[in-house]
Amino acid sequence: MSGYARFIDWLSRHPATVLGLALLLSLAAAAQVIDLDTGRPRITIDVSTDRLLPPSDQDRQVFERAREVFGDADAVLMAVEYEAIFAETTLAQIAALTRALEQLPGVEGVFSLATAPNLLAQGEDLEVSSFTEQAAADPARIPLLANELAANPLYAGTLVSADGRRTLLAISLDAAALAGGERGPIDRFRELAQAQGARSVWITGSPVVQAATTEALLDSLAFIIPTIYALIVVMLFLAFRCLRSTLAVVFCATQALLWTAAAAAALDLPLNLVTVITPPLVITLGLAYAIHVLSEHFSSGARTRAERAARSLEVMSNMTPALMLSGITTIAGFLALLPNVLPSIRQFALLSSLGVMALVINTLFVLPALLHLLRTGSRAHERGEKLTQRWAGRLAAFDIKWRNQIIAVGLILVPVNLWLASSIPVGADYIGAFREQAPVRVEYEAINAEFNGANLAFVFIDTYVDDALTDPRLVAQIDQLQAWLRSQPEVGATASYVDHLKLLNQGLNSGDPAYFGIPDDPAAIKQLLLFGGSEQLERAIDARYRAALITVRLKVRDSIAIGAFAERAEARLRQLPPPLNGKLTGSPVLATRTVNEIGSGQWQSLLLASLAIWAMLAFMFTSLRAGLWAMLPNLVPVSVYFGTLSLLGIPLNPTNSLIASIVLGIAVDDTVHYLARFNRHARATGSETAAVRSALAATLKPVTLTTVALCSGLLVFTGSELLTQVQFGLLAAFTLLLAWVSELLLTPALGSRLRIVTLWDLLRLDLGQSPQHTIPLLSGLSLRQARVFALMSKLEAVPAGQRVITQGDLARDMYVVVDGTVEAWLERGEERKRLATMTRGAVMGEAGYFGQRRTANVDALTPVRLLRFDSQDLERLRRRYPSIAATIFRNLNRIQAERLARATAMLQ
Repeated sequence: MSGYARFIDWLSRHPATVLGLALLLSLAAAAQVIDLDTGRPRITIDVSTDRLLPPSDQDRQVFERAREVFGDADAVLMAVEYEAIFAETTLAQIAALTRALEQLPGVEGVFSLATAPNLLAQGEDLEVSSFTEQAAADPARIPLLANELAANPLYAGTLVSADGRRTLLAISLDAAALAGGERGPIDRFRELAQAQGARSVWITGSPVVQAATTEALLDSLAFIIPTIYALIVVMLFLAFRCLRSTLAVVFCATQALLWTAAAAAALDLPLNLVTVITPPLVITLGLAYAIHVLSEHFSSGARTRAERAARSLEVMSNMTPALMLSGITTIAGFLALLPNVLPSIRQFALLSSLGVMALVINTLFVLPALLHLLRTGSRAHERGEKLTQRWAGRLAAFDIKWRNQIIAVGLILVPVNLWLASSIPVGADYIGAFREQAPVRVEYEAINAEFNGANLAFVFIDTYVDDALTDPRLVAQIDQLQAWLRSQPEVGATASYVDHLKLLNQGLNSGDPAYFGIPDDPAAIKQLLLFGGSEQLERAIDARYRAALITVRLKVRDSIAIGAFAERAEARLRQLPPPLNGKLTGSPVLATRTVNEIGSGQWQSLLLASLAIWAMLAFMFTSLRAGLWAMLPNLVPVSVYFGTLSLLGIPLNPTNSLIASIVLGIAVDDTVHYLARFNRHARATGSETAAVRSALAATLKPVTLTTVALCSGLLVFTGSELLTQVQFGLLAAFTLLLAWVSELLLTPALGSRLRIVTLWDLLRLDLGQSPQHTIPLLSGLSLRQARVFALMSKLEAVPAGQRVITQGDLARDMYVVVDGTVEAWLERGEERKRLATMTRGAVMGEAGYFGQRRTANVDALTPVRLLRFDSQDLERLRRRYPSIAATIFRNLNRIQAERLARATAMLQ
């Protein structure tokens, strides 16, 4: 017994120990997940768009540099509605609301009618008080304020709506105000506005969207995970009619999820828009893996303790190769995402891989132990078996009859759909990810329409030269850049220190419109900037006059439109003369760049996943060609998925870009299970046609159940508040359904043409001591090559006293004795003439192989093991393993030549 066999035997006989070890590991995992001092989970949530890019990314570094110089410019935008904005009472309420907001913890500043300076010339003096302060000081000026605001390029269309009923407040927050995506501050903003008589309140901005996204993710998990657990209970109970086994699966899935969560906490991997998929995915995969184990477990009854122990051992032994390979290929699909430049996708790849490892351990070892301890499997469940057998027979007949056509369709679908995939757009709409009736989307769209855009982007200009931005020539270049920005269809408004400068120049010249321009003298420019210093100006130019920030209000929200604008803007920024260095930045810009990185990394990830899975299949099936053919049924649904995206015009986004690698890693599981069964049945029956039917009969039910389980688990995502997760669930379920069709049609069609030799078979096959040295037909081969030949042939066990060859029969195969003793003899009337006693290494039956009738009888004197092969076996060997076939043919010719020489010597 091998070391692994002894290990499996020990596990099957000590289920309580296995379960105890698993529980200890789960307790340690729970201590890692929950902070024992506070009782709060250690897993964090991070939905910020800037951290979707790697720290070394140039765009992220520009964004963080702009933050360092000017603070967090991603303000919360709050629009409040009154009967009329320019009324004494309303302006007083806006001023009171501004003061109340400024006093809240985490609020760094508020830009509103109560803080925006309205430059007003008073003779040779310049008044820089705010609109509300001027209204309070002189109520008679209130009717003039609307016109003054409309004429101000800094505020026109951005502070008060066109109908004069709504005003906008921009609330700047410190970094900790919305840590973890909490909505508390946002709700408090709304309460304060309503306390100041606001009829309605709209709130948006990147912090608000991030908070809403966090809330939606938590709500989705709270809905999806319990729903998937309910599906597990219902599906397993209906399929196997055993509550105890159902509870065992739930326990194992929960343990795997707990271990995965512990890994996330230990590695500080946060939940974000991508990694949030991992928990429900782990549970769903656990259901799929468990179905295969339960199908094997309930394939025969086990009543006594000894029978249950034997059954547990059998389940582990039979399921280990397929389950291990399934887990490895699924992990390979996930790990292929690791080269992606986006940290969130790399985190998903690592976390999901760890989750699959936890699932394989629980399904392969803990689940059989639990099934043993709970005394399940006391009877075989035959429900639906007749229906399964009938459909398996029909499918097998169809697959074999139309084998060439099915394979041809599969070979055509892959390149055609990959060609279609070349035109898939890449884009995301983070606001559009919410349902149309979601408040965060409704309020965003309302502010976007009323105030010339709600998406804030920025042009960060850094000269690295003190006072450079007081040079009139450079100031004029920035003014021209602003004019260009305002002309772009995506831009609603822009603001910069140049606008402040013009207004200051006009105000100090008695408000004469002719002075609304840039002074010619750098000293004058610097003096104006010093004189007009304000909080708003500090957010537009730094104290050393070397860096500036242009605020750009975008009226568009999807990344495709933002990307088109960004491409034009970057081209325009490259035209700036030195020392002006301009970069477009901001949350919507970073989100767009993130999506573009997904598009560029998609094909790399898919290629790596395909190569990794093909390499493992080739390794496990001991043939590059067999591994390639085994990949085809899984490449078909993935290619059709991409073709569908192209035909429907669905862009790739951070969520649906994962589907290809996920499905490729999962779908190959069913291929492995089928080919493993087919391989076993083909070797047992000696008929590929019969093996197709029997393998389909054995796998049709579990493969169908796993597909239903996976699709059902993925369709639960359609209950999410985020449309990106809804789309992920629908597309992933659709692709897995395609994979199921491919497994039932294409895999059997290919299998009927292949004789698969698995690495597991090679390791388990026992040909005795040094077969390449003790069996002449295998001379010159390595041990591995000898086992490959044996597996391409048929290894048969014959009990003592049984006839192996009957004289006079027509047969086209020959035998090699592996173990035991046989006797060849002839019938001469009633007389039995003994010809020879043959032992290990003897070759017999060659006359039948060369088309003649059997020339003698051969009986087994002891229990024997024989290798039986025919010309078809050798032809398959020649195609798959030409070097092994050449050695076998050489040895066969040598054996026949020696036999002919001995026969000739006897005649002489």
